[in-house]
Amino acid sequence: MSWSCQASQLRRFSAIFVTAVLFAACSFGQVADGNLLGTVFDTSGKVIPGASVSAKNIATAVVAETKSDESGVYRFNNLPVGTYIVRVSSAGFASRELKDLTVDLNRIATANITLPVGSTTDSVEVIDSAALIDTSTAQILNSFASRLASDLPVSANPAGGYLNLSLLGAGVASSGGIGAGTGPSVGGQRPRNNNFMVEGTDNNRKDITGPVVSLPNDSVAEFSVLQNQFGAEFGHSSGGQFSAVIRRGGNDFHGALYDYLENRNLFALDQSWKRQGVFSRPR
Repeated sequence: MSWSCQASQLRRFSAIFVTAVLFAACSFGQVADGNLLGTVFDTSGKVIPGASVSAKNIATAVVAETKSDESGVYRFNNLPVGTYIVRVSSAGFASRELKDLTVDLNRIATANITLPVGSTTDSVEVIDSAALIDTSTAQILNSFASRLASDLPVSANPAGGYLNLSLLGAGVASSGGIGAGTGPSVGGQRPRNNNFMVEGTDNNRKDITGPVVSLPNDSVAEFSVLQNQFGAEFGHSSGGQFSAVIRRGGNDFHGALYDYLENRNLFALDQSWKRQGVFSRPR
Protein backbone atom coordinates (compact mmCIF):
# COMPACT_ATOMS: atom_id res chain seq x y z
CA MET A 1 0.00 0.00 0.00
CA SER A 2 1.43 3.39 -0.94
CA TRP A 3 2.09 6.13 1.61
CA SER A 4 -0.46 8.44 -0.03
CA CYS A 5 -3.16 5.75 0.26
CA GLN A 6 -2.36 5.19 3.95
CA ALA A 7 -2.46 8.94 4.63
CA SER A 8 -5.81 9.22 2.85
CA GLN A 9 -7.31 6.40 4.95
CA LEU A 10 -5.92 7.95 8.13
CA ARG A 11 -7.52 11.30 7.31
CA ARG A 12 -10.82 9.58 6.52
CA PHE A 13 -10.74 7.67 9.82
CA SER A 14 -9.87 10.83 11.76
CA ALA A 15 -12.78 12.70 10.17
CA ILE A 16 -15.21 9.89 11.04
CA PHE A 17 -13.90 9.73 14.62
CA VAL A 18 -14.19 13.51 15.19
CA THR A 19 -17.70 13.54 13.71
CA ALA A 20 -18.79 10.67 15.95
CA VAL A 21 -17.40 12.41 19.05
CA LEU A 22 -19.11 15.69 18.22
CA PHE A 23 -22.39 13.94 17.46
CA ALA A 24 -22.24 12.01 20.73
CA ALA A 25 -21.56 15.18 22.72
CA CYS A 26 -24.46 16.91 21.00
CA SER A 27 -26.79 14.01 21.73
CA PHE A 28 -25.85 13.62 25.38
CA GLY A 29 -26.26 17.34 25.99
CA GLN A 30 -29.92 17.20 25.02
CA VAL A 31 -30.94 14.73 27.74
CA ALA A 32 -29.52 16.49 30.81
CA ASP A 33 -31.60 19.66 30.78
CA GLY A 34 -34.79 21.23 29.44
CA ASN A 35 -35.92 23.72 26.82
CA LEU A 36 -38.11 26.81 27.02
CA LEU A 37 -39.90 28.51 24.15
CA GLY A 38 -42.77 30.90 23.61
CA THR A 39 -44.17 33.76 21.57
CA VAL A 40 -44.18 37.45 22.46
CA PHE A 41 -47.48 39.24 21.68
CA ASP A 42 -48.88 42.73 22.13
CA THR A 43 -52.33 43.32 23.64
CA SER A 44 -53.97 43.15 20.19
CA GLY A 45 -52.58 39.65 19.57
CA LYS A 46 -49.89 40.65 17.07
CA VAL A 47 -46.40 39.21 17.44
CA ILE A 48 -43.47 41.37 18.53
CA PRO A 49 -40.22 40.56 16.70
CA GLY A 50 -36.85 41.53 18.12
CA ALA A 51 -37.99 41.53 21.76
CA SER A 52 -35.23 40.98 24.31
CA VAL A 53 -35.80 37.90 26.46
CA SER A 54 -33.65 36.81 29.42
CA ALA A 55 -33.93 33.76 31.70
CA LYS A 56 -32.24 34.05 35.11
CA ASN A 57 -31.62 30.94 37.19
CA ILE A 58 -32.75 31.79 40.72
CA ALA A 59 -30.31 29.39 42.42
CA THR A 60 -27.14 30.38 40.54
CA ALA A 61 -28.03 33.86 39.15
CA VAL A 62 -26.78 32.73 35.72
CA VAL A 63 -28.61 34.61 32.95
CA ALA A 64 -29.32 33.34 29.41
CA GLU A 65 -30.38 35.89 26.79
CA THR A 66 -31.98 35.75 23.38
CA LYS A 67 -34.33 37.73 21.08
CA SER A 68 -37.63 36.84 19.50
CA ASP A 69 -37.46 36.15 15.76
CA GLU A 70 -39.58 37.68 13.00
CA SER A 71 -42.47 35.46 14.08
CA GLY A 72 -42.20 36.69 17.68
CA VAL A 73 -40.88 33.29 18.84
CA TYR A 74 -38.06 32.97 21.37
CA ARG A 75 -36.31 29.77 22.42
CA PHE A 76 -33.83 28.71 25.08
CA ASN A 77 -32.17 25.36 24.46
CA ASN A 78 -30.41 23.23 27.08
CA LEU A 79 -31.34 25.22 30.18
CA PRO A 80 -30.20 23.51 33.40
CA VAL A 81 -33.06 22.15 35.49
CA GLY A 82 -34.30 24.69 38.00
CA THR A 83 -36.50 27.72 38.65
CA TYR A 84 -36.15 30.85 36.51
CA ILE A 85 -37.25 34.46 36.21
CA VAL A 86 -38.01 35.32 32.57
CA ARG A 87 -37.98 39.00 31.61
CA VAL A 88 -39.21 40.34 28.26
CA SER A 89 -38.77 43.90 27.00
CA SER A 90 -39.19 45.73 23.71
CA ALA A 91 -39.09 49.38 22.61
CA GLY A 92 -42.47 51.05 23.03
CA PHE A 93 -43.78 48.36 25.40
CA ALA A 94 -43.76 47.91 29.14
CA SER A 95 -41.46 45.14 30.35
CA ARG A 96 -42.82 42.01 31.98
CA GLU A 97 -41.36 39.35 34.23
CA LEU A 98 -42.53 35.79 34.76
CA LYS A 99 -41.44 34.63 38.20
CA ASP A 100 -40.94 31.09 39.51
CA LEU A 101 -40.96 29.50 36.07
CA THR A 102 -39.84 25.87 36.37
CA VAL A 103 -37.70 24.13 33.73
CA ASP A 104 -38.07 20.35 33.98
CA LEU A 105 -35.76 17.62 32.75
CA ASN A 106 -36.31 16.56 29.11
CA ARG A 107 -39.37 18.81 28.81
CA ILE A 108 -39.98 21.53 26.21
CA ALA A 109 -42.07 24.08 28.12
CA THR A 110 -44.10 26.81 26.40
CA ALA A 111 -44.50 30.25 28.02
CA ASN A 112 -46.20 32.90 25.86
CA ILE A 113 -45.95 36.51 27.03
CA THR A 114 -48.10 39.57 26.23
CA LEU A 115 -46.53 43.04 26.52
CA PRO A 116 -48.77 46.06 27.11
CA VAL A 117 -48.02 49.37 25.41
CA GLY A 118 -45.50 51.31 27.48
CA SER A 119 -45.34 54.90 28.64
CA THR A 120 -42.57 57.42 28.97
CA THR A 121 -41.57 55.91 32.31
CA ASP A 122 -40.00 52.48 32.39
CA SER A 123 -42.10 49.98 34.36
CA VAL A 124 -41.77 46.27 34.98
CA GLU A 125 -44.85 44.17 35.69
CA VAL A 126 -44.15 40.98 37.62
CA ILE A 127 -46.67 38.17 37.13
CA ASP A 128 -46.84 34.56 38.31
CA SER A 129 -46.11 31.93 35.70
CA ALA A 130 -48.90 29.53 34.81
CA ALA A 131 -48.46 25.77 34.64
CA LEU A 132 -46.15 25.02 31.71
CA ILE A 133 -47.04 22.34 29.21
CA ASP A 134 -45.24 20.85 26.24
CA THR A 135 -47.11 21.94 23.12
CA SER A 136 -44.36 21.13 20.63
CA THR A 137 -44.04 17.32 20.98
CA ALA A 138 -46.27 14.29 21.56
CA GLN A 139 -43.95 12.56 24.00
CA ILE A 140 -45.34 11.18 27.28
CA LEU A 141 -43.18 12.37 30.16
CA ASN A 142 -43.36 12.07 33.94
CA SER A 143 -41.00 14.25 35.98
CA PHE A 144 -40.21 13.90 39.67
CA ALA A 145 -38.47 16.60 41.70
CA SER A 146 -35.78 15.97 44.32
CA ARG A 147 -38.28 16.41 47.18
CA LEU A 148 -40.28 13.43 45.92
CA ALA A 149 -37.16 11.27 45.66
CA SER A 150 -36.36 12.07 49.29
CA ASP A 151 -39.82 11.91 50.87
CA LEU A 152 -41.98 9.31 49.14
CA PRO A 153 -41.82 5.83 50.71
CA VAL A 154 -41.78 4.10 47.32
CA SER A 155 -38.34 5.60 46.62
CA ALA A 156 -36.99 4.48 50.01
CA ASN A 157 -36.90 0.86 48.85
CA PRO A 158 -33.20 0.02 48.43
CA ALA A 159 -34.10 -2.13 45.41
CA GLY A 160 -34.42 0.60 42.80
CA GLY A 161 -34.39 3.71 44.97
CA TYR A 162 -35.52 6.79 43.08
CA LEU A 163 -36.24 4.67 39.99
CA ASN A 164 -39.30 3.32 41.81
CA LEU A 165 -40.93 6.76 41.40
CA SER A 166 -41.70 5.72 37.82
CA LEU A 167 -44.31 3.29 39.18
CA LEU A 168 -46.48 6.30 40.05
CA GLY A 169 -47.01 7.05 36.35
CA ALA A 170 -49.69 5.63 34.07
CA GLY A 171 -48.48 2.85 31.77
CA VAL A 172 -45.67 1.81 34.13
CA ALA A 173 -45.94 -1.41 36.12
CA SER A 174 -43.76 -3.78 38.08
CA SER A 175 -42.17 -6.60 36.13
CA GLY A 176 -43.27 -9.02 38.87
CA GLY A 177 -39.68 -10.04 39.51
CA ILE A 178 -39.53 -12.33 36.47
CA GLY A 179 -37.73 -12.11 33.16
CA ALA A 180 -34.38 -10.65 32.18
CA GLY A 181 -33.48 -7.11 33.08
CA THR A 182 -34.19 -4.83 36.01
CA GLY A 183 -36.63 -2.01 36.47
CA PRO A 184 -40.34 -1.69 35.69
CA SER A 185 -42.26 -2.58 32.56
CA VAL A 186 -43.09 0.51 30.48
CA GLY A 187 -45.90 0.35 27.96
CA GLY A 188 -46.11 -3.44 28.28
CA GLN A 189 -42.50 -3.97 27.17
CA ARG A 190 -39.89 -6.08 28.88
CA PRO A 191 -37.60 -4.42 31.44
CA ARG A 192 -34.64 -5.42 29.28
CA ASN A 193 -35.79 -2.75 26.78
CA ASN A 194 -35.27 0.10 29.26
CA ASN A 195 -32.55 2.72 29.01
CA PHE A 196 -30.84 4.35 32.01
CA MET A 197 -28.97 7.67 31.94
CA VAL A 198 -27.29 9.98 34.47
CA GLU A 199 -26.50 13.54 33.36
CA GLY A 200 -27.16 12.44 29.79
CA THR A 201 -24.49 9.72 29.97
CA ASP A 202 -25.14 6.03 29.33
CA ASN A 203 -25.65 4.18 32.64
CA ASN A 204 -26.50 0.70 31.32
CA ARG A 205 -24.89 -2.57 32.29
CA LYS A 206 -23.52 -4.54 29.37
CA ASP A 207 -24.44 -8.02 30.60
CA ILE A 208 -28.11 -7.43 31.44
CA THR A 209 -30.37 -4.40 31.45
CA GLY A 210 -30.04 -2.24 34.56
CA PRO A 211 -28.16 0.78 35.87
CA VAL A 212 -24.43 0.56 36.59
CA VAL A 213 -24.38 3.41 39.12
CA SER A 214 -27.06 3.77 41.80
CA LEU A 215 -27.50 7.36 42.98
CA PRO A 216 -28.45 8.27 46.55
CA ASN A 217 -31.95 9.74 46.57
CA ASP A 218 -30.73 12.96 48.15
CA SER A 219 -28.30 13.60 45.27
CA VAL A 220 -31.01 13.55 42.58
CA ALA A 221 -32.13 16.99 41.40
CA GLU A 222 -34.78 15.63 39.06
CA PHE A 223 -35.78 12.29 37.59
CA SER A 224 -37.84 11.78 34.45
CA VAL A 225 -39.38 8.84 32.61
CA LEU A 226 -40.14 9.04 28.89
CA GLN A 227 -42.60 6.39 27.73
CA ASN A 228 -43.01 6.91 23.98
CA GLN A 229 -42.84 9.41 21.13
CA PHE A 230 -39.40 10.50 22.33
CA GLY A 231 -36.77 12.08 20.10
CA ALA A 232 -33.87 10.50 18.25
CA GLU A 233 -31.41 11.25 21.08
CA PHE A 234 -33.20 8.54 23.08
CA GLY A 235 -32.70 5.88 20.43
CA HIS A 236 -30.72 3.49 22.64
CA SER A 237 -33.75 1.36 23.62
CA SER A 238 -37.44 1.03 22.83
CA GLY A 239 -38.63 0.83 26.45
CA GLY A 240 -38.72 3.49 29.13
CA GLN A 241 -36.08 6.21 29.14
CA PHE A 242 -34.99 6.71 32.77
CA SER A 243 -32.95 9.90 33.12
CA ALA A 244 -31.64 11.64 36.23
CA VAL A 245 -29.63 14.78 36.85
CA ILE A 246 -27.58 15.43 39.98
CA ARG A 247 -28.22 18.36 42.31
CA ARG A 248 -25.99 21.34 41.65
CA GLY A 249 -24.70 24.04 43.92
CA GLY A 250 -26.23 27.48 44.34
CA ASN A 251 -25.40 30.86 45.81
CA ASP A 252 -26.90 29.99 49.21
CA PHE A 253 -25.20 27.80 51.80
CA HIS A 254 -27.35 24.72 52.32
CA GLY A 255 -27.19 21.08 53.29
CA ALA A 256 -29.33 18.10 54.22
CA LEU A 257 -29.37 15.28 56.75
CA TYR A 258 -31.54 12.18 56.47
CA ASP A 259 -31.92 8.73 57.97
CA TYR A 260 -33.92 5.57 57.27
CA LEU A 261 -35.73 4.00 60.24
CA GLU A 262 -36.16 0.31 59.51
CA ASN A 263 -38.12 -1.43 62.25
CA ARG A 264 -40.24 -4.50 61.54
CA ASN A 265 -42.84 -3.37 64.11
CA LEU A 266 -43.59 -0.38 61.89
CA PHE A 267 -43.77 -2.31 58.62
CA ALA A 268 -46.90 -3.55 56.91
CA LEU A 269 -47.10 -7.24 56.02
CA ASP A 270 -46.33 -7.50 52.33
CA GLN A 271 -48.59 -9.58 50.07
CA SER A 272 -45.59 -11.47 48.74
CA TRP A 273 -45.01 -12.89 52.23
CA LYS A 274 -48.68 -13.87 52.64
CA ARG A 275 -48.55 -15.80 49.36
CA GLN A 276 -45.70 -17.83 50.87
CA GLY A 277 -47.69 -18.61 54.00
CA VAL A 278 -45.89 -16.09 56.24
CA PHE A 279 -48.45 -14.13 58.30
CA SER A 280 -46.18 -12.52 60.91
CA ARG A 281 -43.81 -9.67 60.10
CA PRO A 282 -40.37 -11.17 59.38
CA ARG A 283 -37.21 -9.62 60.71
